[in-house]
Amino acid sequence: MADTIPSSGDEQRERKRKLETPSCSASSASPKSLPFPADDGDDLLSEEDELASDEEEEYQRQVDDSDGFDVDYLPHPLGGLVPNEMKDDYSPFYTFLYSKLGIHCYNLQKETNFKLIRIHKYNTNKGGYPFAFYITLDAADTRNNTPCTFQTCVVEYPTPEWGYFSVWTELSRLKVPNGPRATSDVCNERRWRDEAVDDFYKGKMPNWLTKDELAAATDKGQYYELQESDLLGNEWLQLYAEFAFHVRWRGHGGLPSFLPLKMKKVIVQTLESGEDPPHLKLKSNNAIFYMSFRAGNGDPTGMPVVYHAMIRETMDGKPGHIVLEVQCWACKASSE
Repeated sequence: MADTIPSSGDEQRERKRKLETPSCSASSASPKSLPFPADDGDDLLSEEDELASDEEEEYQRQVDDSDGFDVDYLPHPLGGLVPNEMKDDYSPFYTFLYSKLGIHCYNLQKETNFKLIRIHKYNTNKGGYPFAFYITLDAADTRNNTPCTFQTCVVEYPTPEWGYFSVWTELSRLKVPNGPRATSDVCNERRWRDEAVDDFYKGKMPNWLTKDELAAATDKGQYYELQESDLLGNEWLQLYAEFAFHVRWRGHGGLPSFLPLKMKKVIVQTLESGEDPPHLKLKSNNAIFYMSFRAGNGDPTGMPVVYHAMIRETMDGKPGHIVLEVQCWACKASSE
């Protein structure tokens, strides 16, 4: 049988795929088995517009050797990773949040206490889907003031049909030196183990708790209402609330001016019950958080508002992996 000769369109689609992301990024295989939009081929380049192959090879070498974190700008309409710099410490706000999420994941798994110092740069996958952010930042462990350069790759995926927003880390690590490495190892490091997460934490988000439901479930030990000491001892809860605030006001340019958020009530739910003491639920790899909070310095609406948020946290047991699914809505303060 004669060999099949790929068409020009097939070749260009393959070149576009290679340019978009590292070969095994979660952007092409998400932990929630997310669908890809159809490629209609409208953005394919003509032969005379293609970049020289040596430029593409150098770009691909940089992507492969750095896992997407250290890449020069390649002006190519087919897509690819595009370097960006922060406008200030908080802008874009989502990059600030994604940086802190990567550090939070690392701290949970390594029992460290790294804090964000400064974001160096971030690369985004132009034209890619889902949207990936390769962030390089400075951090320091507050217990011994040890500085480090940190890398995290965060992927976001809005789910308008279900009314909430998903974000997950596929890499959260101290900076790895650039250079050739085994592709299979990197792919395995990125790949999400969906089978490791109980079905209780999958599918649509649960409904907001009624008082009767909370009372009944609390008796079974699945819920725990956090105390003031819990909030003070777990600063990452503020990060989860900031994610919810960001999701509610996505696209608003001035959200940092309304921080810090003021927590009113936080309830955590786990499949397991009977932890002793119950605040150990905060250390669970998988949990659902029900939060009520206010903006700390006015509000984007100009009115007194209380926000309700549900945040589902899941981890698959692999280093550098955490998923947050976030839903948030606003209520007039008098309605509580």
